[in-house]
Amino acid sequence: MLREWLGRPKAPSLQARVAAAPLRVLHVGKFYPPYRGGMESFLADLIEQQRASGIDAYAVVHGDPLPDDPPWLIRVPVQITLVFAPIALGFPLALHRAIRAFQPDVLHLHMPNNAAFWALLMPAARRVAWVTHWHSDVLISKWDSLLQLCYQVYKPFETKLLRQSAAILATSPPYMAASIPLQRWLFKTLAIPLGLKPLDQSALVQAQTEGPQLQLWGDARLRVLSVGRLTYYKGFDTLISAVAGFADVQLLIAGEGEQRKDLEALIARERSQQGCANVQLLGQVSEAQKHALFNSCDIFALASRERTEAFGLVLIEAMQHGKPCIASDLDGSGMSWVVGQSGSGQCYAPDQVQAWKEAIRQALAAKAQLAERGLAAQQAADAYFSISQCERRIAEVYDSIQPATESLPIAPQANTPARPLQVAVLQQPAQWPQLQQWQADHPESLLLCVDASGQRDPDPQAQRGLAQVSLRDLDWPDVIALIQRLAEEQTLSALSICSAADLLGQKGLEVPVLQPQGRWQRWLARRGIRHLQLGRAALVLQGDELAAWARAQHASWGRHLFMRSAAQP
Repeated sequence: MLREWLGRPKAPSLQARVAAAPLRVLHVGKFYPPYRGGMESFLADLIEQQRASGIDAYAVVHGDPLPDDPPWLIRVPVQITLVFAPIALGFPLALHRAIRAFQPDVLHLHMPNNAAFWALLMPAARRVAWVTHWHSDVLISKWDSLLQLCYQVYKPFETKLLRQSAAILATSPPYMAASIPLQRWLFKTLAIPLGLKPLDQSALVQAQTEGPQLQLWGDARLRVLSVGRLTYYKGFDTLISAVAGFADVQLLIAGEGEQRKDLEALIARERSQQGCANVQLLGQVSEAQKHALFNSCDIFALASRERTEAFGLVLIEAMQHGKPCIASDLDGSGMSWVVGQSGSGQCYAPDQVQAWKEAIRQALAAKAQLAERGLAAQQAADAYFSISQCERRIAEVYDSIQPATESLPIAPQANTPARPLQVAVLQQPAQWPQLQQWQADHPESLLLCVDASGQRDPDPQAQRGLAQVSLRDLDWPDVIALIQRLAEEQTLSALSICSAADLLGQKGLEVPVLQPQGRWQRWLARRGIRHLQLGRAALVLQGDELAAWARAQHASWGRHLFMRSAAQP
């Protein structure tokens, strides 16, 4: 950035490039179909929709190349899988070549995915705007010491990636609120629910005529379906125990995994103890078989017990087929939020077998109303969880992170009076009560406190009622980005950044005359660059200068902020 301000040639703006050519987006994913998984299905649907909408979308993922792969899909063979993470030695070279050849405008990183960290080491990648799609936290069992150790190595790269990202996409509001890694970055995080493309009509016709799948249900009065990998966090053991004892209920579970033998033993044990347990483990099924199962069931169940089930995309698949859902009411997961948006299902406490037995009992009693609830679910899937709607919102995010021209005014919020924003940099913990009193004496001003005191155990009572960020959690570039976002989203009459001591000693927002001090500052000033030591010298902006500052890009080094003067082109 300083290279441009110092007179070096400036690259054409991204908006000018997009006006002449389609927006280019390079996705860095984990896998891609035919590999199974929610992330994989969503990535495939998103790229298909983006390309249909005029975005030139490419992808680099793990996996062996297939003969029918399109030219925009690059698969990198995996040599080993370490603690559930695929390791592809050729990934950094493949990503570097893709960036060099494709020259993307946006790098869209799908996490968790250790391969995305290679972008941190590539100057060409760091010159591109990043959007990080946060599909799930890396959740670690307290009993898994190996994974805990590996995450200590993984976490610093995860933090650097989130810091570098211009925008972060969470899959639901509950997950965004509960995700610990995202808490530092909520100012640039947006919840956009996942979506799927509409069901193919030929798949629906085939599903309705799939005879063998219909025979699996027998003469059960209530047909319950669950789909997923047979692993601990899916909670299939809870479902099996819940249907045990119901002679007129059939549970089919489609999927394969490491828990198969344990689940088979549980089914046998429940049959001997309860008299019946009508459960079948179907193993892996084809897409046609899966559609037939969705089409022929009465209700879909998802009993996951951990936030590894971040969204439950399979719920959307069931809703598309017009099936009501029962799911776990798991804090911090998007499952209950998805079901609540549809208004066609119920959520129950995870791991509570009696609660899930009651869910089965209620479904049996309301058998006549299940079709009506399924219709509501289908309508909700079209209204809230379509891939076209998801793609439009993501495109808006792409647009929002592109550099805007400085002549564009900040759009004021309707019926909102203009207020000054005062940013106070606090150096001493003793200043908290004084800032509280300042806020009480100036209700017309918005006060944001930047805690630079380094206090390790802040007193919550002393900080009560004050909007604040801590330099222990965010660096100055992140704080400046937050202030710029506030300046864009609020109707501001002025912006002041100064030390808390200066704020407490001044009478009001007085515009200081910033005279360059020293040879270095004068040399910068002649080139149209202002230099400010944040928290020491004061900066006050008003009117057009504030609008230009809010949309401009700034360079920072520690607490040193370099700004282009408003008078400069």
